[in-house]
Amino acid sequence: MAYFRKRLGKWQCVIRIKGYPTITKTFVVKKDAEIWAKNIELKYFREEIDILKIDYPLFKDCLIRYRDEITIHKRSKDMEDKLIKYLLKEPFVNLKLNMITNSIIAQYRDKALKCLQPSSVKRRLAIISHLFSIARKEWDFKIENPVLDINKPKLPDPRDRRFTERELKLLIYGNKTSEKLRSIIKIALETGMRVGEILRIKKEHINGQTLHIPLTKTKPRTIPLSKRALEILNNTKMPFTMSAMAVSKQFNKLCKFYKIQDGRFHDLRRQALTNFMIEKKLSVAEVMLISGHTDPRTLLNIYNNTKINDLIKKL
Repeated sequence: MAYFRKRLGKWQCVIRIKGYPTITKTFVVKKDAEIWAKNIELKYFREEIDILKIDYPLFKDCLIRYRDEITIHKRSKDMEDKLIKYLLKEPFVNLKLNMITNSIIAQYRDKALKCLQPSSVKRRLAIISHLFSIARKEWDFKIENPVLDINKPKLPDPRDRRFTERELKLLIYGNKTSEKLRSIIKIALETGMRVGEILRIKKEHINGQTLHIPLTKTKPRTIPLSKRALEILNNTKMPFTMSAMAVSKQFNKLCKFYKIQDGRFHDLRRQALTNFMIEKKLSVAEVMLISGHTDPRTLLNIYNNTKINDLIKKL
């Protein structure tokens, strides 16, 4: 459990216990190292830290259980399953659940931020945080959530990318754009729907001049359709036999081909919702009914990217 080695004229004690973080400390006298090691070993096995009362599983096993019992029921299960695979490769998952401290999570955060975007790290931390909540509430483990006690990665400013008329004409009417993707882009601009919502549209979802969206990011909603949107939907073969990933890849290729810098498919939703406010003169509450947002601040801070020139025209 504990062993001693001489380094640079001093005695270093190393304590390794399966399921617990390795502890090291350096002493001038070997006797002091032996006494310290014995105290640490006794501390690990004392009843007040619940080691003899509760046999905590490894964090790795909890992650696997979380994936099999919780993630599998989520709409984003495919993406979350990938993130859990990444987490299972981290060394700290071999520690016992009760030994995962805020310090360990903070070290993982700092390490991950060196090679990942803040948003990606935040998604991984969200999985860890929810796992601890489930473990406490449903798996009957008396533990605290270490993710709540660390600073979350600071996200960059929200995107405010707005396509120009020239860029939209290239994307919609360019020779490189397929007929299917052309229809998807038009629907996105006319309705402000997410790509996943667009791909699941069926003819039976259209009722008069409304469209019912049964499966969304939050909850089902029914949105009004403009005459243009209704015309596009009636003349399009649905549902689309494409994945959201395929749409994103094709859209990125189009932007590269037409030399459109920093364009993403989700920018079409942002542009459509902003146009509802600027051009259609809809209020935030009205646009929320169309977009499905529950917090008006999301629209005001991210989607309503009113430009200075728009304000100049009003003045």
